[in-house]
Amino acid sequence: MIICLNIDGTVAMKSKEVLGLFFSVLLIMLLAISVLPLKTSGQENPRVHNLRTGKSYEAIQEAIDESKSGDTLYVGIGTYRENVVVNKTISLVGENKSNTIIDGAGIGNVIYVTADNVEIRGFTIENSGSILIYGGVYADHSSGHKIIDNIIKDNEYGIYLSYSSENSVLNNTVLNNSYGFGSLYTTNNVFSKNNFLDNHQDGIKLYYSTNNVFSENNVSSHTRYGAYLLACTGNVFSNNRVVDNYHGFYVSASTSNKFFGNSVLNNSRGFSVGTSLDSTFSGNNISSNKDYGVWLVTSRTNVFSNNYLVDNGISLRLATSDNNLIYHNNFINTITNTTQQPISIESQNSWNNGIEGNYWSSYNGSDKIENGIGDTAYIINENTNDSYPLMSIFMQFNLSVRNKAYTLNVVSNSTISSLRHLYHQANNTAKVSFQVNNSEGKGFCRICIPHDLVGPPYKVIANYNISLTASTVHRNKTHTWLYFTYDYSEHEPTTIILLSQEQPVWYQLWFWVTIFLAAVVTVLFLLVIRYHRMSIKQKKLIQVYEFELQMRAHKYLDTARAFFEADVKRRKAKIKKFEKKYKIKVRPRENFEDIVKLEFEKKEKERVTD
Repeated sequence: MIICLNIDGTVAMKSKEVLGLFFSVLLIMLLAISVLPLKTSGQENPRVHNLRTGKSYEAIQEAIDESKSGDTLYVGIGTYRENVVVNKTISLVGENKSNTIIDGAGIGNVIYVTADNVEIRGFTIENSGSILIYGGVYADHSSGHKIIDNIIKDNEYGIYLSYSSENSVLNNTVLNNSYGFGSLYTTNNVFSKNNFLDNHQDGIKLYYSTNNVFSENNVSSHTRYGAYLLACTGNVFSNNRVVDNYHGFYVSASTSNKFFGNSVLNNSRGFSVGTSLDSTFSGNNISSNKDYGVWLVTSRTNVFSNNYLVDNGISLRLATSDNNLIYHNNFINTITNTTQQPISIESQNSWNNGIEGNYWSSYNGSDKIENGIGDTAYIINENTNDSYPLMSIFMQFNLSVRNKAYTLNVVSNSTISSLRHLYHQANNTAKVSFQVNNSEGKGFCRICIPHDLVGPPYKVIANYNISLTASTVHRNKTHTWLYFTYDYSEHEPTTIILLSQEQPVWYQLWFWVTIFLAAVVTVLFLLVIRYHRMSIKQKKLIQVYEFELQMRAHKYLDTARAFFEADVKRRKAKIKKFEKKYKIKVRPRENFEDIVKLEFEKKEKERVTD
């Protein structure tokens, strides 16, 4: 069939030629479209921009190589299959962390950092090598980095720091790596608000690392350790959520680390501490851990205080661990039973601070003295007991007043809320108020108050008009412990106000005058005692001198007497010859005492005459 088209003459084309031309053009267009997605990053539209120079590059490494220290490289959305080496102080900023992807293709480190003060922000960093210690981000002998708001996944180590310090690792999601974070000889780093999730072995792994801070991180669902510390010193773990791991925390051969405010939940083992010293575990919620809440072996001089140990298999297990201080903890129920007996094997530890011990949900003793402390000890085993068991849950509240932090310790059978501090300068009144609530029974409160916050004397008021009787159960130079009881309101919480009314000026003046007079009397009394002692000492010294003089006088008199008697014997024959020759009688003095007496009378007569 032939179709002819006539325009100002007769021009005819065969149908086969028309169709052939049409399909040729269509094929070229399809080929062009299909090739475009296979282009490597930036081949036609460079997406790595140096914000200082305005230049654009196809690859991240190319942009780094041509940059200078201090430059910021802005990386657009896309997948960059590179192994990036950062050897200059620059900032790498991704356009969108979900869609700006650096893929290491299973080889080496995805980002290897050797310069100081590098910023890495807004990327997905994935697929490092796995044979050696490789990381999504590996910082080697460099410091001062900021690794912020990234997704780091499918690597050997999500982040690895080697001999690196002063780094900030913030708001990252680190998941599905073999290890979430690893370190070797790192110091003074801050890790905050990161999610370490579903890494195949460990969430956080520290070796020989000191003074690092981990706060407000989520460390969940690891087959071995949520956080592992080996030979580490001075690290702080605060307010982290450590959930659904085998070991929540595993601390080995480490010293002086601090763990406070952490939620350690639903692990097989909450805290495992071996061969470790001088660490502090305070304010942690250690609950629903299958095997045990805390396990200590060959560990000494650690402090456990103000922790909640609730519904664990075994609350606390100690083996050959001595001189640990365990007080102000709340031991509530267990999974297996409700006796809440810790296991203490060949261990001697202190289960109170000398004033207060721990709360035991199974304690059935009484408090006839009404001071918030049980009248009888809580027996842990035949050689171990808590001598000052608390009659209800221990609570701790923190207040900041005039840029100074204060802590109030409370033992109460009430729910306490709305605690605050007020100071009225007009009448010099400082007070602490809070609300108490419970469904039934009579409420009691044992509260420890810092004198700098509210000083004695104290007055306790319920619902603004009912004065309560409060007894001082203990006091030292800095704190007072008060105990009081109250009735609950039927329909709303009871408001308790504990206040201190400063004394009038005249009272304060009289107080200081009294103190001054007492000081003067004390000084005078001490002077009198000192004078009396000196007088007695002088009298004794005079007696010694007199005795010595008498001894010397007797010695001289004895010598003189001996000379006198020898002289009398020597002259006796001469006197007889003299008497015979001159026919007279001579009567010499043969008594030495008569001579001495005569000589004394002679000198006395001469003294009177003069």
